[in-house]
Amino acid sequence: SMKTLKALKITSILNGIFCFFCVASTVCFAITRYYDSNLFFSIGNILIYGWMINPIGIISFVICLPLFLTERKEQEARNAMGRKWIWVFVWPIITTLLYLVSSILTVAFTGGV
Repeated sequence: SMKTLKALKITSILNGIFCFFCVASTVCFAITRYYDSNLFFSIGNILIYGWMINPIGIISFVICLPLFLTERKEQEARNAMGRKWIWVFVWPIITTLLYLVSSILTVAFTGGV
């Protein structure tokens, strides 16, 4: 269970960073759209690399799932994990949805790709 918990902690940190980049770049493009700020457009362009080409959601799922599946068979490991195991499946959903929303909003706020 320690491997799964450690992997989940690292996954949560990395996915949190991914989510920050999604939200921050989208906010920068929204500010650019409504206040015509070249500075925020440049910042948004830099921040977009934190999520546009960042496959952390898929990679963390591929790493965490086998650990979870092997350790869930042990009662002691299941007790130590508690309900934290759900994040193995929730993080990929969150990152995928946020990726799609950020992509759509980036196109909407910048006027195209």
